[in-house]
Amino acid sequence: MGKKCTKAEKTARVEELANLIVKGLSQRQLMHHVTTSWGLSAEQAHRYVREARDVVKADLRDIDRVDMLASKVQMLEQIATDAVAAGRESNAIGAIRLLNELVGFGAGQKSGTY
Repeated sequence: MGKKCTKAEKTARVEELANLIVKGLSQRQLMHHVTTSWGLSAEQAHRYVREARDVVKADLRDIDRVDMLASKVQMLEQIATDAVAAGRESNAIGAIRLLNELVGFGAGQKSGTY
């Protein structure tokens, strides 16, 4: 049996897993990371992943919807601008379409008023 990690080490591990969750790693990939990187059992790995998911959920609860929308609008505008500058017009069009869906502009919306 290996030595127990400190509270600080565990917090760092959970934060690392939370970052991997945000990046889109699957449950299987997370479990593999925990068991191979830190030598933990599958049961311990499940606990760590559960704690990391709780951290991600808590982060999302703290974000105001308007702030989130504003952040994503700015991000998509920057992506579109960068794509045009790089000559990737199809990427710019994609970003503009996503922006349209996000903010609800355009004739394709089902709001009933135009």
